[in-house]
Formats: sequence, structure tokens, C-alpha cells
Amino acid sequence: MKRLLLLTLPLIVVSLTTVAQRSRRADDTGHYRTVPIPAHLMPIERAYSSSALGSIYFYGGKKLSSPYSLEVPFYELDDPTVNHHFKAYRTMTTLSRLTAFVPLAYILLRNSRSNSAYWTVYGGSIAASLAFVIIGNGQVNKAVSRYNEMLQQPRVGVGVSVAPVPLTGHAAVGVGAAWRF
Repeated sequence: MKRLLLLTLPLIVVSLTTVAQRSRRADDTGHYRTVPIPAHLMPIERAYSSSALGSIYFYGGKKLSSPYSLEVPFYELDDPTVNHHFKAYRTMTTLSRLTAFVPLAYILLRNSRSNSAYWTVYGGSIAASLAFVIIGNGQVNKAVSRYNEMLQQPRVGVGVSVAPVPLTGHAAVGVGAAWRF
């Protein structure tokens, strides 16, 4: 009975750890990244004068011309959550720009030009465009927050090396740890 318990206990522990790893959310990738975070990346700062309609960002002390300038550090970090939020921002911005063509399409495709219907379409397109801009800016702000959170995580490295000692013919074992805070 003890032998059976000793054989099955490691299997139970391994299966429980794999189930726990599979159940982790996608935004917890910082804890088990296989690729280290590049050391040259700097935090992104958001100006206090920013609003839901538009934000001003600084990277390395320099003001960025638009949130599209954040694409390079986001993709260098290569975090799936950051990339997802930035892609959602780009999609929302594109949708916002496309809704500006709705009143033009209404004018070109409609035979009867009802004044009240045109203003309804025009007002609706402005409201939809503003909604897409606000949602998109919220997505890029989430991407910036996640990016900065990933940069602040402690970087810990543990290693073991084995090297032959030339004079004795034996192997020397070395253990090392490195961390940054």
C-alpha cells in the first residue's frame, strides 16, 4: 500500500500543477515568460492633461506624436495582453474614422433628402465616432498600464553550470542567482 502511495503521489502532484498552469489567465504571462524582458525598454508616462478623448504619452522623457508611436516598445515587450489591447485600439480608431463616411454615403445613396433624417444620421455618426474613440483610448491606456506593470516586475535568474577542472579531471559545479529590483 505504501509503495502504491509513493508511486501515485508524484503523479498527483504533477497533474495538479499542470492543471493549475492551464487555468492561469493569459495576462499572467510575466510570471512564466520564456523570453526575458529587454533591458533597454523604458516606462511609458501619461500626461496629467490627458482625457478620454486623447492622451499624451512620454517615452524616455520625449513626447510622442501619437499613440501609434507606442507600437515599437509594445511589440518589443511581446506580451500577448499588451498586443491585444493595442490591436483593439487600432480597430476602434479605424471604426471611428469609417463612421465619418456614413453621412456622405447617406447623401450619395439616398434619393429623398429629408432634412431631419440627414441630421439624425449625422448626429448618430458623431456619437458613434466619439464612442469608438473613447473605447479605443481606454484600450491603449490598458496596454500602457500592462506594459509598465511588466517592466516593474522583478527580474530573477537562477542558474547552474558544470565545467571540467583541467588539472584534476573532475567537474566543478557552480550555482548562481541574479535579481534586479
